Amino acid sequence: MEVYQWKLAEIFQSNMMFQREKEMILWGEAAPETEITAKLVKAGSPSAPEPIHTTKCTADRNGDFRITFPPQEAGWGYRIHIIPGTDVSAEIVLDNICFGDIWLAGGQSNMEFFLKYDRDWENVKKLNRNPNIRMYNMPQRAFEGHTTHNKAGYGYWFDDSCPGIECFSAPAYSFARNVQEATGVPIGIIGCNWGGSTAAAWVPEEVLQTPPLDRYLKEYEEAIAGIPTEKLAADSLEAWKFEDSLQHGADFEPLLYGRDRDWQLTYMKQHADDPVIPMGPYHMYRPSGLYHMMLSKLIPFPIKGVLWYQGESDAGDRAFMYDKLLSALIEDWRKEWKDELPFLIVQLAPFGVWLDCGNQEYKTVREKQTYVADNVEGVYMASIMDLGSYYDIHPKEKMEVGRRLALLARGHIYGEKDLLCDAPKAVSAALNQDGQIVITFLHGDGLTIGSKPSAWDITIDDLHFTPDSVYAENDRLILIPPGEIKGRTGMLRVSLGWNDYAEIHIHNNAGLCAAPFTISVDQEVLSK
Repeated sequence: MEVYQWKLAEIFQSNMMFQREKEMILWGEAAPETEITAKLVKAGSPSAPEPIHTTKCTADRNGDFRITFPPQEAGWGYRIHIIPGTDVSAEIVLDNICFGDIWLAGGQSNMEFFLKYDRDWENVKKLNRNPNIRMYNMPQRAFEGHTTHNKAGYGYWFDDSCPGIECFSAPAYSFARNVQEATGVPIGIIGCNWGGSTAAAWVPEEVLQTPPLDRYLKEYEEAIAGIPTEKLAADSLEAWKFEDSLQHGADFEPLLYGRDRDWQLTYMKQHADDPVIPMGPYHMYRPSGLYHMMLSKLIPFPIKGVLWYQGESDAGDRAFMYDKLLSALIEDWRKEWKDELPFLIVQLAPFGVWLDCGNQEYKTVREKQTYVADNVEGVYMASIMDLGSYYDIHPKEKMEVGRRLALLARGHIYGEKDLLCDAPKAVSAALNQDGQIVITFLHGDGLTIGSKPSAWDITIDDLHFTPDSVYAENDRLILIPPGEIKGRTGMLRVSLGWNDYAEIHIHNNAGLCAAPFTISVDQEVLSK
């Protein structure tokens, strides 16, 4: 006789948060046709309190069940009782439940980036603890039977008084803290990310079947062609023993704190013969792999929106289609959740080389990220062109990244009026009567120019120049062009940060960095 396990899905635990003001959903497994009774109770009531709400459902023929409660307002101190049939001894109780706004923190290593690696970690530890923030890291599993790749701080709900916080996403925690303190609403974060992952790993196969995105599927098929299934499995599982080992983690971890190029070169030499997981059904980055193994385990758990920090692994010769990939991911996730979820995305920071990773076509990825933010409803972008490092793919000021994401949420999602929350964005360029280039910015209130240089480029007649000087006037920047461009009649353009590696140190009153741009200028005055 087949034995059915009575359990809730892994995310449903004590200390968790549910999304306020949306239908509350729980699911799990039981014996087929079992009637499930669930009660929502306000904790601190008498020993046998009257439930706020009682609901019932019946497990289907496969033993799957889903429980729903009506939407609840933000609040704390709840308990949920779930009983299969009449077996009170099998009751599951979830304690210390609250309702608030839950954001999913998705992407690759710069979203996964642990608080303990952040430049501000020592200051974060000194902050007063905030019990109105709840966090959960989805266990990182690459294939069925994989226990979990990253064991610390994964697979349980906690607040920021728990040691697990040091292994939580630094930008996501900063976002949660800033939003919670500004709005008073409890904030939950579900970390669902994996360092090095392409966005193609986070969508179902059908999203990748249309050109040009089908390239991901074709490359996968080419990678595994001719390799026996048994060999792929054996080689993969052997490599995973190394990948998941404590020693490998200890050797690799110093890189995440930041190491100079010489240290990196030495590391690569010493670890040149480390086992490598072959692309295939056990590889974490295979197309749709993380969608099936991680993201789908969350759906349809209601959330408020998505924080997305990713793109490094889709640069290079795939960068040209990143707007299509990111747009398709957003469309699919909204369809899966049946909710027009807002997406707050982080544009790629300046970066040159780290280990064997380069920055080829980062400029294009940034351009595509800007395009998505400008053209897909409910998508907002934070610029961090001032926070990068040439020899480190992981900017260390993630608390600032989270602050900028929080401003976007407060202004666009939570409706704080008159809040300056967007990065300065160039909207026009013209010549004044003195032949100076005047660039006007949206969200450019109180523009300031930092002490570090920004990557300007003036082009005309296919020649490149830098301005003699630049100064700010509220929401405008005035560029003094070099004398060499006078008398030329070709197309005049001004670019800022329009290179694979480029820094921008121009900010508005909110401390938000200008986004990269390239813009044409009417040059009639130049011939005078």
